[in-house]
Amino acid sequence: MADYLKSRKGRKGWFFQRSVPPDCRDVIGKATWIRKAGDTITEAKRNAAVFLEESEQLIREARGQRLSDEQRLLSLLPVLKEIPEDMDATDLVEQTTRLPMYLDDQGSINPRFEELYEIAQGVLKGTAKALTKPEELLTRATLLKDPSAGTAYEWSRYLTKLMEHSGREYIQQVTREDALSWRADELSRCQGSTVKTRLRFLNGLFGVALEEGWVQSNPFDGLTKRVKSKRIKKEVVTLEEADQRWEKLPRHHQLLWHILRWTGAHASEVGGLRWEDIDLQEETIHFKSHATRPLKTVYRDRVIPIHPRLMPILKQEQLDEPCEGLIFPWAYNPKRGGRWCEAMHWTQIIGVSPKATRDWAATCLRSKDIYESVIGRLLGHTPKTQTAVYGSVEMATMRKALEQLT
Repeated sequence: MADYLKSRKGRKGWFFQRSVPPDCRDVIGKATWIRKAGDTITEAKRNAAVFLEESEQLIREARGQRLSDEQRLLSLLPVLKEIPEDMDATDLVEQTTRLPMYLDDQGSINPRFEELYEIAQGVLKGTAKALTKPEELLTRATLLKDPSAGTAYEWSRYLTKLMEHSGREYIQQVTREDALSWRADELSRCQGSTVKTRLRFLNGLFGVALEEGWVQSNPFDGLTKRVKSKRIKKEVVTLEEADQRWEKLPRHHQLLWHILRWTGAHASEVGGLRWEDIDLQEETIHFKSHATRPLKTVYRDRVIPIHPRLMPILKQEQLDEPCEGLIFPWAYNPKRGGRWCEAMHWTQIIGVSPKATRDWAATCLRSKDIYESVIGRLLGHTPKTQTAVYGSVEMATMRKALEQLT
């Protein structure tokens, strides 16, 4: 995600920092905006939203983007007192947009004029609100929710598809009918479970718009309730066949297989590991966020022991290769929102997907009567109870449990 809030060495508080797009730097006169946002993160997030809008406006001006008729009318809100008292909504539309009221000499009303007339009335009353473009909603949601790169990519992808499908330019123009039409179109092409996931993305985005006061209601609220998706019973997938066939994987995939096999971690977590995250002296692996691979929750940030079967493999790898930086730089796909370990097609080669190693780890440890709290700490699960939130698991306990993984 675009992380606009930074702390600076030797400086108190938080700072808004955003790069100026290369094509705008000559006009704007700088490469980066840096401004004090606040002493606390709460204050900084509030002020950052204002700074973001200011920088967006500067970008629009630098790129010579023309204001739409709606934006031109709404831009009068800050200078409402300067509008003559005898000017009505009709005069305001005609003078601001130069749009004719009638389509012909017979007096046929221009429907576009009627739309702008309503906005002009709101401007004169002081009740109108600025229209919001999809990019502004994405920026605000990113700032508030701090999503993973994959989630931010999906937000942008499906919001764009929605706006194109409904023919809308602004968030406020999206109606319940637009949302229902989009859902029907998606259901005609995709499985119910897939459509539900996409609806949840859009419901979350419009929930932000509702919280910000940009819309009066969320058009996607409750749209997943009547979408039926087939529940698929998960079969226990063992790794016996894969353990015999892993050498058929591409050479650069094989170390990834071993780490997944003996940690039960997510493929994306392992894909983003750096050599400095592996401590062979302490025999631990630290899964932690970094700029290229942020973790979804604080519970994903964890230190786990290295399985005895994995130790000699890692030691040999460090002897064979100069080890620094990312272990699997090839696994990163910046074109798909910064995703890791996509489309590796292991099922076709060894009979199981990368996800199967995580499923097996949980299944195997449960079969050995390992406590759920220990399994959760090893796999980075979010605790289900308040007791689990406050509890901790010692490294020795995790090491003893992980050794039960076969």
